[in-house]
This record gives sequence, structure tokens and C-alpha cells, in this order.
Amino acid sequence: MTSSAPPRELLIVAGEASGDAHGAALVDQLRLLDPSLQVVGVGGDRMDASGVELLQHYRGIAVVGITEVLSHLGEIRRAMNRILAAVESRPIVGVVLVDYPDFNMVLARRLRRRCPDVPITYFISPQVWAWRSGRVNKLARLVDRMLVILPFEEELYSAAGVPVDFVGHPLLDETHAAVPRAEFAARHGLDPDARWLGLLPGSRQREVERLLPPMLGAAELMLAEGGYEVVIPRAAAVERDTFDVPLAGLSPSARAHVHVVEESYQDLLGHLHVAAVCSGTATLETALAGVPEVVVYRTSWLTYNLGKSLVRISDIALANVVAGRRGVPELLQNDVTPETIAAHLKTLSEGGPARSECVEFLKEVRSRLGEPGASRRAAQAVIEQIEPAMATDNHG
Repeated sequence: MTSSAPPRELLIVAGEASGDAHGAALVDQLRLLDPSLQVVGVGGDRMDASGVELLQHYRGIAVVGITEVLSHLGEIRRAMNRILAAVESRPIVGVVLVDYPDFNMVLARRLRRRCPDVPITYFISPQVWAWRSGRVNKLARLVDRMLVILPFEEELYSAAGVPVDFVGHPLLDETHAAVPRAEFAARHGLDPDARWLGLLPGSRQREVERLLPPMLGAAELMLAEGGYEVVIPRAAAVERDTFDVPLAGLSPSARAHVHVVEESYQDLLGHLHVAAVCSGTATLETALAGVPEVVVYRTSWLTYNLGKSLVRISDIALANVVAGRRGVPELLQNDVTPETIAAHLKTLSEGGPARSECVEFLKEVRSRLGEPGASRRAAQAVIEQIEPAMATDNHG
């Protein structure tokens, strides 16, 4: 008779588009190291395509801000309970939390209380260097290992006594403009000879609702000068009809040069001439593609003013944070208008000193982020963390 090894499952929780992408890359590397490991969790289309059994799509819980979270509390609670039930009832040998701190830190606390022997690895740190630095000490009590992607984060956790590895930034493994420009243009009805202006209004529904109208207003001002095609990638968590009303408000001549792209996000970035980008991971993706950008963000009055009192840094764009100085412009709240966005885009689009300086700044940012291979190094660290759990079979 032959006996088969008991199933072993790893839980991964990612709550938004960027975490879904990083989680999928991590899972791909985990399968190379241990093909028998099964992965379940919370994520999106990319993690699903990598073979993760989704307990919950992140679409229903991908919210930020106080007022936004309150309106989604029911769905967030159900997702939390679903995850906890899975860890208690299934052969989970380890948990990996990917970014998304407001959800994942609460989950870690409940997991530690209810399943104390299950090792918890946190991949992609909360921005403790920006605000709520007390979370470092909380994480020290909740997680077994931190895997950080910004070089200065390692020292923060080491000082707090948290086992930590700087694995490098997973975005360095992304391939930009893998599809030739002519082919991409033909696929999406773009003029390959025009300058492509990217509008990246965010991966969350509310972000797009707030930022797309002023971005489109800026694009219309740019289009009036001629020579541009406007490209807008749509994130999976954003409903298609969110684009309909602001697009309908454009003049017919401008609308003819605006294209919503529902795929090929990474292929698009490398072909952009300039971009307006919602604050977040996309700002660093755009920077690593070498595209001059203006970073914009607008949230509710309550969320902004409460957050402003807690933030400890002067810049919000990750490229600026990594470099330690402002090299790409930032617009917040009332400064997010069509006119201000267009003015910055025009300056960065023209072939003068501002564009050249920005391009050199983006090269500096890339050099600070380490070497490619972050997902591979993170996967190795996860395997090391869960090996004792697999040997003892916590769920016997």
C-alpha cells in the first residue's frame, strides 16, 4: 500500500490590485520551490490565474478612508470571518499577509489569538515610516517575520526586534513594453506616432470616481494642443460604467482620442510619454518604467484632515519617498484641478530641463530599490518560515 502526504495549505491575503499582483508573483515562485503546496486566500484575478483558491475576491473589501470603510463594514466583517474559519478548519501551515494593513493587522491579531501556532509572515510592510509608527511594535507582537521591499524599512523593524528581510522590490521584476508599440497601438486603436498620455486614476472604485473627472479635464486641455492620445487602464475592481459619465462630458473631438484599456497594464506603461497617476503603488510602477509623472490624490474631507494630523512625511509619492527628495510633482485635495494637472503634464511633456531632470530622478529611484528577484527571495523566506509548521502539522 502507498500513503500520500496530507494536504498542506498556505493562506495568502491581499486586499487590492497591487497586492494581488505581488501575491500572484509570490505564488508562482512558491510553486517552483514546492509544487505540492496548495494556496488559498483573498486576492483578485491574477492570484486566481496563478491557481489560488479564492475564499474572497478583494473587490468587495478594497476600500480606504474612514467614511469609505464604514459603508463596507458588513462585507469586510464577513470576509474576516470567512478567513478565520478557513484557518481553523483547513490544514493551513502558514499565513502570508500582503500589504493592506488596515485589514491585515486586524486579521493578524485575531489569528494570533485563535490560531497561535500558525506562523504569520507579512510581505510588504505598512507605511509605518509615514504615519502611525506605533504599528511597528504591534507588528512585533503579531507576526513572525517581515519581508520588506524598501531598503530603509529593514532598519526600522530590526530596531524593534522584529525578524526582517529586505527582499528588494517586486516591481523590478515586471516587464514593461513587452508588446511592441505598433502592435499595442493596433490592438487598442491608438496612433503609434502620437505622444501617449496616461491617466491612472486608481484601482479602487472611489478613487476613480474622485480623480478621473479632473484627470479627463486635464487631458482635454492637452488634446487641444494636438499630438496626444490619451490612454486609461481600467482596474478589475472598478466598474466599467464608472467611466461613462465623465467620458460623455468630453467634446466629440477630444473623446475620439481617449481610449480605455482593459488589459495590458504593464505593456502600456513603457509606451507612455507622460502620465497623471493616483498616489499609491502605480506611482512607483510608472517611475520604474521611466515615465515622467504628476501624482494626484483626493479623498473625503474627514479622511484627509484626520490623516494629515498623523502623517510624518512631507511627500506621498513613493518615488519621492524612496529618493528622500521631491523629483515628481504632487497635487492634493483642492489642488487637483484640470488646470493644475495639465500645467504639470505640459511641463513634463515638453523636451526641456524639467523633463530631463525628472527622467534622471527616476533612474536614481530605480537604483535605490535593489536587484530583481524579490518574489523569489520572498518565496524562499516563506518556505523557511512554514517548514516547522509543516513538520509538526499544527492542525493534526
